[in-house]
Amino acid sequence: AINHFQQVPPAFWGVLVAAIIAAEGSRVKLAWQNPFEADSLFLLKADYVPGDLGFDPLGLGKGSVDEINALKLKELNNGRVAMVAIAGMVAQELVNGINIGAAKEASFADF
Repeated sequence: AINHFQQVPPAFWGVLVAAIIAAEGSRVKLAWQNPFEADSLFLLKADYVPGDLGFDPLGLGKGSVDEINALKLKELNNGRVAMVAIAGMVAQELVNGINIGAAKEASFADF
């Protein structure tokens, strides 16, 4: 899977970068103060809560402050575990040169 990036058409990367720029541009407008009007650079707006982009279709952000903070902590911890898991998969593939799915099948065949 590590070498699959080279097989993706360049047009896809252009569309992906454009989508990322659009998403980050809207987030910047929502969260950051105008640098020409603020006292200094890189200031968040006073009413902005990091991570709150106004998108909550399931209504998970409703509840007490303690419940919301617990959900945020769970999300951070799960994200950290996922990053460690991906790093382990990439390391395994770099060590033995076999894709994750093929390595799994090979290990089952050994038993």
